[in-house]
Amino acid sequence: SLIADLHAFCPDILIVSGLAYGIDALSHKAALDNGCKTVGVLAHGLDQIYPRMHKHTAAQMVAQGGLLTEFMSRTNADKRNFVQRNRIVAGLSDAVVVVESARKGGSLITAEIAESYHRDVFTFPGRVRDEYSAGCNELIRSHRAQLITCAEDMLETLGWIQEQHLKKNLQNGIQQQLFP
Repeated sequence: SLIADLHAFCPDILIVSGLAYGIDALSHKAALDNGCKTVGVLAHGLDQIYPRMHKHTAAQMVAQGGLLTEFMSRTNADKRNFVQRNRIVAGLSDAVVVVESARKGGSLITAEIAESYHRDVFTFPGRVRDEYSAGCNELIRSHRAQLITCAEDMLETLGWIQEQHLKKNLQNGIQQQLFP
């Protein structure tokens, strides 16, 4: 999976998402399963978890990352709060990955906000006629997101693979100097 591969290259990676239905929850679960830290940005107060079915995942996240919100307790998960929450997801992230999206949706809003914050935006291409690939394909077509097919594509663009390679070579060089 993307998250497993990201974690293999960058063990300190932090996965940030909104704990929503679909890819958000799957991302948090994959992070937990692969030993990554993960933060869920909520669109409501900390006194509840929405959707309720993610309560167990949220509890695990507290031990392996956390939950974050700008909303006070007893604030409901109103529609406008989700859009507001997306700016925090984009702000906390070095890069945003859109995995699937229809022509309109929260992930496209997050991508737009990330772009305004000068963050890198990545997306996976999808089938041309697939409703839930239309947003991703439009991001690629309009050059607002970089096409990726694997973790290495993303890490190379961010310069993180080069950094890891340099660190490894530096460590090897020091070891050779200390223990010829």
